[in-house]
Amino acid sequence: MEHPPPTPLLPGPTAGRRTGDPAALLSLVPVPGGGWTGPVGGHDHYDGRSLTERAMAFRTRMLDAARPRTGWHRTVSDTVLFRHPPHGAAASLRLWLRDAAGTVSARPLGLFAGSDVPFQHTVPGGHGFAVELTAGELGLWSEAVVPGNGFARATERERPEPPRPGAAPPAEATGAPSVRDAPELTGHGVPSVRDAPELTGHGAPSVRDALGLTEHVEGGYYRQYYESATQVRTPRGARPMANTIHYLLDRDSPVGRLHRNTAHITHFLNSGGPLHYLLLSPDGELHEVVMGEDLAAGQVPVFTCPGGWWKTSRLGEAADHGLISEIVAPGFDFRDQAIARAERIAARFPEAFEVLRPFISG
Repeated sequence: MEHPPPTPLLPGPTAGRRTGDPAALLSLVPVPGGGWTGPVGGHDHYDGRSLTERAMAFRTRMLDAARPRTGWHRTVSDTVLFRHPPHGAAASLRLWLRDAAGTVSARPLGLFAGSDVPFQHTVPGGHGFAVELTAGELGLWSEAVVPGNGFARATERERPEPPRPGAAPPAEATGAPSVRDAPELTGHGVPSVRDAPELTGHGAPSVRDALGLTEHVEGGYYRQYYESATQVRTPRGARPMANTIHYLLDRDSPVGRLHRNTAHITHFLNSGGPLHYLLLSPDGELHEVVMGEDLAAGQVPVFTCPGGWWKTSRLGEAADHGLISEIVAPGFDFRDQAIARAERIAARFPEAFEVLRPFISG
């Protein structure tokens, strides 16, 4: 028997749609340790069956001028952070890291389109991290934990402020590491937003080249960044608990052709857009999702496509690129993917076929 997919998966109406308040639009609430956090979603099913353990859980976070930094966070699960717009001079986020030995370091959490700094970063299980807003009015990112019980099994007990250059480090129960090991964040060791290129007609190819992306069979370009070392048993065989990629559409390749994956895939907007998605459920119902920065217009920074649904994407006509991250849990395997064929879609979904025909490769 097939089980229904977990909820929420697709974006829906929000209370703040008319207000323009990003916290209300994204259903965020203040966190005592600093910043804002949204509701937790996750992947509980695979190939129509319930998983014995949630493979991945995610939530969206925000910092603003009133709450410009988080406390330290540590969990037994791997945590992958995905940066959302705005960024560059409009918003700069610094990611503080504390490894298992207690050494503190810092790096940007995404910079700008065309930088070779990815818009996602993995913090291994058992390591600590904190995020700080260093420029702009607000900064957005999402966090995914693998496996998905990581939020409930966080090991932190205190939420002190992260270290700041030239300041004494925060105290923790395990002892206070020295901030002297952190890189200088004033033009040395961490790229500056002043280095951001002007992304006009030639900006999108630089995104592809800077991140070392290669052509994807669906169209567009991709590169894998993270794969869990933990395996999970599935009806199709062993799979990694989760893996992630960057995926790009640009003017040279503006369409992701219609395809279907066995596992749920959650998408995180990193740069550019808007990106228009059409999703076809197994019962033939079409859904449209637009990823973009205009939250008040109904665009979203995050959404999940359920496993077993057909999906296609296209770059907005006025956009030069759209860069996203995807996390697949259980992890992606090309054996779990099907590229749509026109005759099969026409026979199975005649009412949706005419809408989807431009996005079918053969």
